[in-house]
Amino acid sequence: MSEDRLNRIEQKLDKLVDIVESIARVEEKIVSNDKQTKRLELRLDKMEDEVAELGKLARQNSGVARFADKFFWLLIGGVVSFGVWLVRTGVTA
Repeated sequence: MSEDRLNRIEQKLDKLVDIVESIARVEEKIVSNDKQTKRLELRLDKMEDEVAELGKLARQNSGVARFADKFFWLLIGGVVSFGVWLVRTGVTA
């Protein structure tokens, strides 16, 4: 074989080595991205669970808040009614 032919084969082999190295780097990036995606999915699942828990808590608290609001206005109505009754009956303090 001629020296020129051997040089061309060597150059082609060098190009193949470079391409294989590039493929290996791309595969490493894919693996890294896959790991990161899985980690983000786990974090997202955890956040979804936390949001669901907060929703339950908010629904429970809204019932308590409605009760407290009704009780407050009932109490205010009672105090006003008592005051009106005191004025109408002429009771003095």
